[in-house]
Amino acid sequence: MQKTEQKKGQRGPTLRHVPVQARASFTLEAIIDAASEILKSQGVDAVTTRKVAARAGVSVGAVYQYFPDKEAILMQISKRIMDEESIEASPELFRLNRQSLDELLQGLFQRTVRTEMRLLGLGKDFYRRYARQMQFGRAQGLGRGEVSSEQLVTNMEHLLRMHAGEVGEPDGELAAFMLVRGMRMLLATLVEERPELLGSPSLVPMLVRISRAMTDTRPEEGAGQDGGPAASP
Repeated sequence: MQKTEQKKGQRGPTLRHVPVQARASFTLEAIIDAASEILKSQGVDAVTTRKVAARAGVSVGAVYQYFPDKEAILMQISKRIMDEESIEASPELFRLNRQSLDELLQGLFQRTVRTEMRLLGLGKDFYRRYARQMQFGRAQGLGRGEVSSEQLVTNMEHLLRMHAGEVGEPDGELAAFMLVRGMRMLLATLVEERPELLGSPSLVPMLVRISRAMTDTRPEEGAGQDGGPAASP
């Protein structure tokens, strides 16, 4: 098995074995489906390799062939949701690339909120332990699979360059990093502390405004060079 480097304190959804045959893929999907069913009906602590194997109709050894422990299974559930959203978002993202930056950001955040709701629907404990650290950007069509945070930042930076006429911030790399990583933390905190606010109609417009503040340093109309009131003639 090829190992991937991960930062200390981070867990990844890497599989022990990537199936290449249809039968193996079916077994893997059956395991993930079984774990999802147990998670939804009984909660995160009820998910064990033995229960998952019994529900999936496979041996415990078959589960361990793909996953080292139950944590890896639960992380894979998060990954599958993110990948599903990414695949569905890709055509929309392609269309929005031709629109204004505000329209693009609005579409991205609408997709983000939908994904957060799906992850939260599996339980707050699941979200906190296995979904919070998932990468912002994957569910918005910026990448899927084993894409790294660095690649997501690069993809976001590319999007900002495509809308260079609407971006006033000269440090595109910093703006992209703040959008990908900063917004991930902001949304995760919102979900954990005030999940009911995910349904607010003000949320997506507010996120767009925050993002635009990160990408545009031009002074507001009527403001001076230092951001203060413009001097009277």
